[in-house]
Amino acid sequence: MLSSPIKALDSKDTVKRWARRLAALVLAGLLLFVFGFAPWFLAGIATLNRFAYKDRENAGLTPGSFQLAFEDVKLKARDGVELGAWWVPAAGARGTVVLIHGLNRSRIEMVKKVPFLAARGWNALVLDLRRHGASGGTATSFGAAEKLDALGAVDWVRQRDSGPVALWGVSLGGATATLAAAEAPEIAALVCDSTYRSLPDTVNHHLTLAREWRWWLRIVPQWPVADIVLFWMRQRAGFDPRGVDVVAAARRLQGRPALFVAASGDRRMPSAIAFELKDAAGAAARVLVVPSQSHGGAYRDGQAAYEAAVGAVLDEALEARRGQ
Repeated sequence: MLSSPIKALDSKDTVKRWARRLAALVLAGLLLFVFGFAPWFLAGIATLNRFAYKDRENAGLTPGSFQLAFEDVKLKARDGVELGAWWVPAAGARGTVVLIHGLNRSRIEMVKKVPFLAARGWNALVLDLRRHGASGGTATSFGAAEKLDALGAVDWVRQRDSGPVALWGVSLGGATATLAAAEAPEIAALVCDSTYRSLPDTVNHHLTLAREWRWWLRIVPQWPVADIVLFWMRQRAGFDPRGVDVVAAARRLQGRPALFVAASGDRRMPSAIAFELKDAAGAAARVLVVPSQSHGGAYRDGQAAYEAAVGAVLDEALEARRGQ
């Protein structure tokens, strides 16, 4: 008769032991997800996934859509990656502008800017960055390697045009253009639209936004997950994320004409970044803030002011060339 209470106590102890073990397993799984899988997964999505944004606004457009003659060309980045591009020559060209799209986009994002350049007498080279569009490459590095794409494009242009060469990029393209211009004094002018301060800064900022946009990421703490994401970017894509410093690159523009553009309501790349880049670039730099809520939509939402500001920068590049 005494065995029943003892058995009951043993049963309760067994249940408690298994409950503790289950709780420990759940906690271990949660920690593995938060500090292991989630950063690894996010780093891979950012650098290795060949996702293409469905750009319905520009779908199917080519320079020919605007009655402009163009050539579909292949060229090489400075490290040998094959890149696709459209070459759009202008009659009596004053120089050439290399147009560089944003992350997960392609050259079609930039094609509506080509008629403006053609009307002002500038050739355009509309580029697909590595791992985007019709270009080769296996990873995105947020400008660390893409600057070699921009520099390869400048090399290609130099074989066809002796005039000044400017770079015009949006988001990732803006960072790429700034990093390339920092290393190539022969780049005469820069238009950098809606870009970031540095890769570590934008990873931290976008993790904050992601926790708002995805409920399952609300359990992911800002620190140390952002640092772990940067670690996995380096391991999985083979570049140093901390070397992607756009503000530091802007300091090396050496007084060349530069325009930094922002959309007033862009939460991904706040307008304060454009002013920081302008301050870093020096007295020849200017800022344009367009009333817009759209990341990368400043040209569409403020076209007249945008074109006037770009035109002024290109004219300054020509004046500087004449003064040499």
